[in-house]
Amino acid sequence: MRIVKITMKAVLINETQEQKQIIDNMMLIFCTAVRYSFKRLLENKDKSDLEKIAAQKYNLNIRQAKDAVEAARQTIQSQKELVKMNHDDYDKKVKAIEKILNDKDKKLSDKKKNGLLSKLAKRQRKLDYWNEFIAANAIPSVIFGTKNMFLKRCKGLISNEEWKDCRNNRIYSRGDKSKKGNPNLRVIINNGMSFLEISTLEKTSTNRAIKIQVPVYLPQKLSKKTGKINGINYRQLFLNHLDTGEAYQVEMIKKNNKYYCHITFELPKTDVIYTGHNGVIGIDTNSNGFALAMIDNKGNYKWHSYLKQHELLYAKRNRRKNLCGELVKRVILLAKTCDCGIAIENLKFKNDEDVNSKFARIKNNFIYSKLLTMLESACYRESIELVKVHPAYTSKIGLYKYCHQYRMVVHNGAAMVIARRSYKFKERVPQILVDKYVENKYKDKFNYYNEWKKWSIIDKNIKKEGKVKRPDFWIANRKKLLRLTA
Repeated sequence: MRIVKITMKAVLINETQEQKQIIDNMMLIFCTAVRYSFKRLLENKDKSDLEKIAAQKYNLNIRQAKDAVEAARQTIQSQKELVKMNHDDYDKKVKAIEKILNDKDKKLSDKKKNGLLSKLAKRQRKLDYWNEFIAANAIPSVIFGTKNMFLKRCKGLISNEEWKDCRNNRIYSRGDKSKKGNPNLRVIINNGMSFLEISTLEKTSTNRAIKIQVPVYLPQKLSKKTGKINGINYRQLFLNHLDTGEAYQVEMIKKNNKYYCHITFELPKTDVIYTGHNGVIGIDTNSNGFALAMIDNKGNYKWHSYLKQHELLYAKRNRRKNLCGELVKRVILLAKTCDCGIAIENLKFKNDEDVNSKFARIKNNFIYSKLLTMLESACYRESIELVKVHPAYTSKIGLYKYCHQYRMVVHNGAAMVIARRSYKFKERVPQILVDKYVENKYKDKFNYYNEWKKWSIIDKNIKKEGKVKRPDFWIANRKKLLRLTA
């Protein structure tokens, strides 16, 4: 069974001035240790030796030192992944533009050709930039405290004290099951009140860390009208996790003179109740909502719907997150009502395609991965079976095979293909499409191709006619194109 983690955002309350000074000092020392470890790791210093050096140099206990070194290591690792990802993305973009320019069958105007050449030069410069890091096995310069704040400091827009606050504003502590949760930043419950127990850098006469307890608010959103909990009951989920004694990770961040605690823990394992035995709801994810189509366990159509939310295209970050949660909530309610499972595409999110400016804005503002991650987490919590399928040709198959039959838009057609694919049903090409769009001399060979190859050939041959540029055109003129009408 898969493991799903959730992050709860708590906040410290009613801190005394003395406690604030202790926490600020700890953040200063911890962040300094992270930056020191970062430099040493770039110099290929041994990790285990570095942990001991950091502990001795900054008066940290061995767990705090390990956390500092691990935070530095993760920063380096993430930067290496970003370098590789950016290199691969720009490499594909360069090849895509070169393919268009070298296509002799494609006639380009001088204006279009000059625009592509200019874009190619820009993409090539970016590719060369990332190539240098790949060749040297290096990473770009990392600015602790964010680049934006660094530039503001260079321009004199913020003071030196504000800049240092940005660089020294966090403590990170990994969990440990053997220590019943988290040894350095532990959440404890006392007489119904929640506290964060912090192991400070001060020591007792017996060389044990002096601990302080600061009240912490664990989020729980109650409705003013009904008194019921709106959304996820983070507090109860975490309290249940505390009772198990399992590990949880805590990252304390200072922002706007408040101390936030990002607590990450595993959701409890639950038995799946709503499965695909009674049917499956296929979901096609789009920039403005979910397209749904339900089938029974034999692959037959039952109903389709479209949950639209146009505000997703332009809403701000927090508003967009709330809208995604509302959409997910509606899908979960439908799955429970129909007593069925859910199928989605197993999408991989890459920025390796050049798109037009309008779609680029949509792609930049809307995060598909956020929506699908929230849906996966909700299915896990609500005991709903979630199946991920390969996304290849779902829209094309739905368009050419199901849209006209069930009077659906192309997105609902794709959702039906996704639902059927979760049962591993094959999508046979209708004979009418084979007769019209496969030449007689290739028909015998056509039958030996795999499913996706067949649909790829059909799609290419339909587009060769030059008329079918949009799905709506095919849906409206299907009979005419197939010569089913006089």
